[in-house]
Parts: sequence; structure tokens; C-alpha cells
Amino acid sequence: KSFNDFLCKVEGRGASINYIPLVGHGTIRAAVMGEDHKRKASDKEIEEMKNYLREALDSGAHGMSTGLDYAPGFYADTREIIELVKVVKEYDGIYATHWRRTGIRTETRRETKPPEKIKGIIEAIEISEKTGVPVQISHISYGFVVYPPPPERLRRAMAETTLDYVDEAIKRGVDVTFDVIPNITGGVFSMPKLIALLSPWIRESGGIERLIENLKCEDYRRDIKDAIYGGKWYTVNPNLDPYWMDNILIRKCKNSEYLDKSLGEIASSKGADPVDVLMDIIVEDPETLYEPKYTYAGEETLEVFFKHPRAMVGADIFALDFKWEAKTPPYYLPHPNTYGAFPMFIAKFVREKGILSLEEAIMKITSKPAERMKINDRGILKVGAWADITIFDLNRIGYRGTYLEPRVPPDGIEYVIVNGEIVLDRGKHSGALSGKVIRKRKISK
Repeated sequence: KSFNDFLCKVEGRGASINYIPLVGHGTIRAAVMGEDHKRKASDKEIEEMKNYLREALDSGAHGMSTGLDYAPGFYADTREIIELVKVVKEYDGIYATHWRRTGIRTETRRETKPPEKIKGIIEAIEISEKTGVPVQISHISYGFVVYPPPPERLRRAMAETTLDYVDEAIKRGVDVTFDVIPNITGGVFSMPKLIALLSPWIRESGGIERLIENLKCEDYRRDIKDAIYGGKWYTVNPNLDPYWMDNILIRKCKNSEYLDKSLGEIASSKGADPVDVLMDIIVEDPETLYEPKYTYAGEETLEVFFKHPRAMVGADIFALDFKWEAKTPPYYLPHPNTYGAFPMFIAKFVREKGILSLEEAIMKITSKPAERMKINDRGILKVGAWADITIFDLNRIGYRGTYLEPRVPPDGIEYVIVNGEIVLDRGKHSGALSGKVIRKRKISK
């Protein structure tokens, strides 16, 4: 199937929102290299990728995106990406990147040292500079790792120093912008079940009940500890984050002594290894829930990023309904950003903190993204523009969902109009499917 086939299917199904497509580098790479992707691509393979890329761009893709902490994109070198982005240049498109930041997340792979995050931002800028294609750095964060978790003053300095790299590139004429997730909890999914931290071993054991039995065996526990301390599991990797145990805050557990304490605090009080304590709590109560504490991040860093004139707002999420949940490990729920990113942004940074004016905030979620995608008849209210309008109450807008239960609608949004039709009517979905696939280029049928 082609990219055009995919867009036609989306158009045929209909949607309540507009969709501006980018073609994923990972999809193209997988189509060419298949399972044999854990290496650099050959010149021939890159040429094959260019053919897929051109088809997508001819079909209306506005550019190409990369996910460089995920397979198969993780294995691509800078040269491969530059060669592909040169094709994007032919179509006056954009390059958007989830930059190299954490190391690979989707495979069991030995990672023994923290990543040098700033190199990912430098690479993104280099690709733009060498191709002349505008770059959008997705969900920017500071490009440095400091242990132990740094205080506010140092976190702010790290954010400012990260932006120095962006500003220096802009001075050289590089067309670089970025987006920011409006809270410090990341994006994509929430994972509130403590047992999900041992997802590889749930699968290996064949289910939760068998894992609980296996965790009563010292040899099995030792194997898990060896794997974790060997850096083979991204989600719990002391080599990437020596203070990982301090970021796990117990929120629901049969043992009330653990409530609202971090795994690190519990381990310290017991004089025990935190991985052992993790396994002990899971055996004691497999339904234990936790919430990330995020000791490395603070809202002051978001303030630094949002104040930058090139900043926009990004949610980093999938489009999911209010019932979705994963039935298999790691038992994901949608992330709170799925339903509340933009309401949270306005509530926190405009109404509560006053970091931005309402006008500045609205620009960062409407006209600036439209301008970035070179779409001049959206993102603004003017005669002749498409009527994409959200009507909200500034005093009420916000979000009550939590990491443990994110699947609730935001507050204060009364009406949403998409292409002139009401899709949210007094806070309720009308059922209208007035959204459009906004192709960059019209194609002949």
C-alpha cells in the first residue's frame, strides 16, 4: 500500500479534526530493510527509501519525521537522514524530529551510560543546515544530564544553555523551531501499574500470576537484577539514571506504609536494594499503582522554553478515546496530555503563572504551527480563512485527569468548530466529521 492509499483511507473514514500528514522515516526504513534494520543502510537502500519518500511527498505529505530513540530509526546514521531530507528540500517541505535523546526505548539492549543528549539537538541542527530544510525539534527538553537531580537554578540554566545552541544556529541562518510539552510528565502513555516496570519478565513468565510465583525464587530474582543493573531494560536502568528509584512514587498499595513514598525512600528505610524492594512490593500487592516523580525536571524549564519566540506547543500523543487501555504488558493508559495538554497549557502558563499573555499562548498553538507548515488560511481568524475555532472559558479551562486515571475530558471548552461545522457542542461531541486531510500537494485521481 502507498502513502496515498493511507491518506485516501483516512479521508474515506472521516475525522472530526484536521490532519496534516508527515511521512515517517521509520516506516520508510522498515519497508526497505525489514527485520534487517539494526545497521547502517547501504547506498542502494537509501535510494529505495528515496523512492518511497517521493511517493509520499507527491501524495501530499508536508515533510518527513524521524523517531531516533526508536527502532528502526535509532540505527540510522546522520548521513542517511541528510540524504532523505535532501529529497524533502525538492518539495519545499519540513523535517520534524524526535531527536536522539535517551537511547533506544523499544528493545532489550545493553545501555551502560547516560546519553549525551545535546548531541541530538546538534545533529538536528546539522541536518537542517546541510540540507536547507526547516527543522522542527519535537518536544524539546534540556540537552544535559546532571546527577544527582539538580536544583531549580541549575535546571533553568540547563534549559537556557540548550536554547543557546538553537539561538546560535538561528544566527547562522538555520531555520529551526521547536515545540514543548506543557507539563513535565512527558507524553504518549501513562504506565501506572508498578508491575509494568517488569514487563519483559511478565511476558517471559507467561502472565502476572506466574511472574509472582517466579519472583519467590531467588535465582529468578537474581537474573532480573543482573539484567536491570546490566542496563538491558530501558524503563528501569540504573546506568542511565542512578536515581531511578526516587522517581517512583507509590500512590495505591495494600500496605499503607508505602503510600506517597518513593521507592528510594522505602528501600532506604529498609536498608535494602531498590530492585529487591520493587519485586517485594509487587509480590505483596500486584495491583500497586505508582506515579512518576520527575526529580530531574521542573516547570521552570518549561517557562524558559515557552518564552522563546520560536517555541510552540506539542502534545506528543496518540488520538485515543475515553475507554482505551492496553490489555497486555506494560498495560498502558493514554497519557493525560491526550485530553488535557492544551487546556493545561493555557490554565497554567496564562491564567495561573502569567508567563505568557493569552494572545501569545494562542499564537503558539494556532497561527505559529500553521505558519510553520506554510498553511496561510488556517490558524487565524480572518475573512477567507477556514473556520477552525475553539470557544472556551478562560476562568474555567483546565484538566482534572491524573496519571492514574487520565481518561477524562478537559474543563471549560464549550464549542469547537472545524471547517465551519460544530464538532463539540456545549462540551459534547456532535458526531460531525468535518475534519480534512490537508495535503501539501493536490494529486490527480
